[in-house]
Amino acid sequence: MTESTSEAHQTGSEILVGLSDELLAVWDGKPARGFGGTADVVAHAERTGMPFRVLRPEDAGR
Repeated sequence: MTESTSEAHQTGSEILVGLSDELLAVWDGKPARGFGGTADVVAHAERTGMPFRVLRPEDAGR
């Protein structure tokens, strides 16, 4: 069995962002707890010019 890594999560997210027209992120606005978290994916979208919207439900928490 192959273990999942943070780098694999980020790479997968970057591939999905590249295949999409817009990123909708449900995010609490906090830094990622590890590489490949929502904050990193939103930062990637921003760096690459991908349009994105962040949805922040009021009751979102960790």
